[in-house]
Amino acid sequence: MCVAGARWVQKELLERHPSAALKVYSVWFNMVGGDERSRWQRDLLTDSRVTHFWDEKKVIGRWYAKHLAYKGSGGVLWDAWALYGPEARWDQGPSHRVSWGRTIVGTREKLRSAFEDVRAK
Repeated sequence: MCVAGARWVQKELLERHPSAALKVYSVWFNMVGGDERSRWQRDLLTDSRVTHFWDEKKVIGRWYAKHLAYKGSGGVLWDAWALYGPEARWDQGPSHRVSWGRTIVGTREKLRSAFEDVRAK
């Protein structure tokens, strides 16, 4: 997740919907200059519904690139989001994906719309 994307998610989704029953898994890894773990800004997503992960080997980014047929950035999907419905299960890999997009800022209206659709159900 990029800094601008994280700020948008914090302000526009989490802060605007404080009682929404959701979980956010934020996975961080070194993709471009300045992404080093020592420079990781943990205060970008401060909501208690967020769980942060540091993925040094980019395992999650590679998994998503493969499973979403993403061809850019050397086979690593980054600065992206995936939205899952409330029935999602993670025991055999994620299920019930509603939508996804890249970049977070570039597809923020798609994310907002998908989020609102899931909340309305």
